[in-house]
Amino acid sequence: MRKPSLAGRVSFAAATRWTPRPLAAQPPRGFLSITFDDVPRSAWLEGGAILARHGLRGTYYLSGDLCGKTFEGREQYHLEDVADIAAAGHEIGSHLFHHLSTLTLSRSRMQEEITANDAFLARLLGPSFRPRSFAYPYGEVSLTAKNLCRRHFATSRSVQGGLNGAGADRDQLRILAIDNLFAADTDWTTVFRTVARENLWAIILAHGIDGADHPFSCPPARLDGAIRHALDAGLTILPVAEVMDHLAAPT
Repeated sequence: MRKPSLAGRVSFAAATRWTPRPLAAQPPRGFLSITFDDVPRSAWLEGGAILARHGLRGTYYLSGDLCGKTFEGREQYHLEDVADIAAAGHEIGSHLFHHLSTLTLSRSRMQEEITANDAFLARLLGPSFRPRSFAYPYGEVSLTAKNLCRRHFATSRSVQGGLNGAGADRDQLRILAIDNLFAADTDWTTVFRTVARENLWAIILAHGIDGADHPFSCPPARLDGAIRHALDAGLTILPVAEVMDHLAAPT
């Protein structure tokens, strides 16, 4: 997380302790979701190709205002990529229109950001399209944002590390970071064996999928290797919203 104001830090601390919608039951088996934030174009061109080789689908959290731009030194997704991502069967989630920290937003501005991103995606994917899951930009969640998101999305994802099981906060799901800044030495075999043995839900968070020496890049071989370890462990790999469907289904 970055350095918010005192009010922002208080709101963040309160939001992380408030769990209005805990996962009611343990997953019926070990799940993995692979998610991409922002989205750098390499997450689609390279990351999407890796998923396709394994016959898998992920979740892409898009910010409409980043489309066609350079952000944090990297080319972001193009307009035509959105339909291609959806056509390949991947889930498209929301990441606010302007990729702003929710700790800086009033309730009305937060609602405007959600609505604007919904409208952007609906223009590209059809008037009935509405994203089912959300990722907080920078992982920064306020009480106001969490309250709005729980009313608008089936689930929201944080950047807090960890695994998800019964009682986990579905409005602030935990992640396994795979970018250079965090994950170069992660023991994926051990992690995914734990997920499989304990019937948990792991969510990988990546940004760019490339060989750049960028803190928020993941080398293609690392993503491919993590996927292979997950498959070897017997995990079911699905987009975020589809895992939520499994958790809501009667057993």
